[in-house]
Amino acid sequence: MLQSEQVVVGNRLLDYIDTKTTALGAEIYEQPVSEYICERQAEIEKNLFFRSQLLCLGLSARLPHAGSFMTDSLSGVPILLTRDSQNKVHGFLNVCRHRGSAVAKDGGKARSFVCPYHAWTYDLHGNLIARPQDSAFGGMPRETHGLTRLPVIEQDGLLWVCPSPDQSVDIGQKLNGIAGELAAYNLASFHHFDSYIIRRQMNWKLVVDTFLESYHFCVLHKDSICPIFYDNLSTFDTWGENFRLVSARRTINELRAYNKSDWNILSHIVGIYVLFPNTVLVWQLDHVEAWHIYPCTDDPERSVVRMDLYTPEPAETEKTKQYWKKNLDLVVGVVEEEDFPVGETIQRGFHSQAQSHITFGTNEPALTHFHRCLTQAVQAAANAG
Repeated sequence: MLQSEQVVVGNRLLDYIDTKTTALGAEIYEQPVSEYICERQAEIEKNLFFRSQLLCLGLSARLPHAGSFMTDSLSGVPILLTRDSQNKVHGFLNVCRHRGSAVAKDGGKARSFVCPYHAWTYDLHGNLIARPQDSAFGGMPRETHGLTRLPVIEQDGLLWVCPSPDQSVDIGQKLNGIAGELAAYNLASFHHFDSYIIRRQMNWKLVVDTFLESYHFCVLHKDSICPIFYDNLSTFDTWGENFRLVSARRTINELRAYNKSDWNILSHIVGIYVLFPNTVLVWQLDHVEAWHIYPCTDDPERSVVRMDLYTPEPAETEKTKQYWKKNLDLVVGVVEEEDFPVGETIQRGFHSQAQSHITFGTNEPALTHFHRCLTQAVQAAANAG
């Protein structure tokens, strides 16, 4: 966040504290319960949001060096990203062009990828460089049977890929003006500490909803988050479908003693950025959490989440490893023990016929914005199709 923006946001947060209010939407919004449980809705969302547009797979630190690679299949599509000797990132379907086996597993560093089925071998550029009994495939030139390429973009420390080949992608359109805001964090300088996978009986949108209001802080999190943050107090700003919430730590009042030109609010807030539709970047004190949220298979009532923790310095000593492990355990503990168990009761409650809609109050503008954008995108796709 640029320093000029920190002053703007800091002023708003202090004003909310003084006036006992928060960012407000224009009206109450009702979200149909059916959109969390309908199989047809889930199929539309899968094709629209998780197949045909750019998805953020994490920070550049997932590919820290030349020769690094990572795999990702949370979208339902097997993806392989590599960084070549010139530091350029490439994206492919993680599918051998012979019989379809995955050629890479997990992540790490490699010079080539050898298919475990018949040893067809591909380099970091996806070229097919060797195959046993090559003469048996004389009618299939190696030059035309490299890994299938995917559109991939690395910008300002973020990795983006479209899971479908031959799609036209526009990162400027995707970010819609938020790029400068993100660039100010210098995300390319962060280091990947560890990742954690969560699978829950919740619609993927319900998982995203967890992050979109602070109204619940001192109810659900009365012993964990409430002592640290102000309750029901956040700013809200949008960049097209993308948006930001900033909640104040109780230490923010320390800023009142300083000239605004000297303000650094980053140690007094939690900043939540939603990169539409499914990535939640969280700024916490001095580190970054990236939550990548997906529907799980074709069941609208299951989701899978990967949380990546990124640190400002590499964790090279046992002391620093323990410190960041404690941070990771803390945040995972809050969502696993407090947020998501409640979310699963909500998911079950959708089948009770208690109500046809759930309600977002005017003090929950991020929820309204997120779901309005989803609905509009689905409707636009239906009208175009």
